[in-house]
Amino acid sequence: MKQFIKKILHKPIIAKKITRLLVKIHHLSYSYIGSFASAAEGGLHPKHRLINYHQFFVDHISKGETVLDVGCGNGSLLRDVAMKTNAIAVGVDISKDNVKSAKTRLSDLPNVCIMHSDIRDYKDNIHFDTIILSNVLEHMDKRTELLMYLRKQFQPKQVLIRVPMFEREWLVPYKKELGIEWRLDPTHKIEYTEKEFRNEISKAELHIQEIIFRWGEMYTVAVSS
Repeated sequence: MKQFIKKILHKPIIAKKITRLLVKIHHLSYSYIGSFASAAEGGLHPKHRLINYHQFFVDHISKGETVLDVGCGNGSLLRDVAMKTNAIAVGVDISKDNVKSAKTRLSDLPNVCIMHSDIRDYKDNIHFDTIILSNVLEHMDKRTELLMYLRKQFQPKQVLIRVPMFEREWLVPYKKELGIEWRLDPTHKIEYTEKEFRNEISKAELHIQEIIFRWGEMYTVAVSS
């Protein structure tokens, strides 16, 4: 086998075809690993505990603040926030399945309300201290408009944002160069370079107060300019 591989390495045309095949397998296996790993842990992806990303949000929310979690998903992040900060929180998600899961997960917390809605249709006249956008922006087309709407409608003191980075590893631009699916999720409209992210935040008339690069993602505290 080793001799066979050595021969291929000296034949770029064949090596390129094999590379493309391996890259496609890599993408497919990554997706299945996530699904099976979540199932193995009872439905919650192991990244929640392994990369401990909830802690960033908990650390940046003061006790008793009002919090709006846009695209709250299954409610696991909001549960941690509510329990550790005693926040008065609202989670909004457009998916009925996510809302059902979140309501079940947060049913014992009276200070948390879960709403099934597009955030632009949620018109409650409430000002929130903090708005959370955890892995949400990359799924949106009109991201700058959304950020401006949230800023004007809810007048938050801060917006806490988590997004995936395009520059997380060399394989990402290489996949894109080969014309092979390179996104972590096919529903992503963008996976950001730092420059792209900073430009979008600035266009939304927000200022980056803090930015952290961790586990191939950007964690940001943004405030009104």
